[in-house]
Amino acid sequence: MLTKTQLRIMKLFVSKITNRFSLRGVGKELGIHQALTYRASKELIGKKLIIPDDDKYVLNYKKHHQELAYFEYQRSKELLDKNKDISLMSDEIIEEFPYGYFVMLIFGSTVSSPKPRDLDLLIIIENTEDIEKAGKHLYHITRNYDNKIHSLVISFESVYEMLGLRDNKNVMNEVLNKHLILYGAELFYRLINKGRK
Repeated sequence: MLTKTQLRIMKLFVSKITNRFSLRGVGKELGIHQALTYRASKELIGKKLIIPDDDKYVLNYKKHHQELAYFEYQRSKELLDKNKDISLMSDEIIEEFPYGYFVMLIFGSTVSSPKPRDLDLLIIIENTEDIEKAGKHLYHITRNYDNKIHSLVISFESVYEMLGLRDNKNVMNEVLNKHLILYGAELFYRLINKGRK
């Protein structure tokens, strides 16, 4: 069982999957005393939830996918509790979307701004040939909501291709450090593990 401080630390690491943090930087970012940050991080390092990378630490996205999904759930729950429209839309998509095996997340300004101008929604499905059909289903669900929604449907193959181009600016590389996963977090981490070499 993690402490509240450890949970806050893990939520920071999953929110910025590719960022490297010093423990001092973690404390500064979260407004936690340095000694408490070190004590709390020791167990997370021991469990290999975060791992050393030179003189800093990174999220271990290659393992512990169930635990990482839990931390993602905690992050998205905070937004969904505050924003009923997004919560209702998310529930409706999960219920009505014709594909059971998918990832749904929001990214961009919705994640980083208290008053976003629009909602960027990304759905990741298994097969490339289903993208057009999935996009139409998604449009029919989201058009009933007031938010200005920009939705994008991509396939697993596209995810792997984009993640393989680490230095290129593309939606997957943006999503890694600015996202909230609404559905399919465990699958999301499996895709990242397979796509990032």
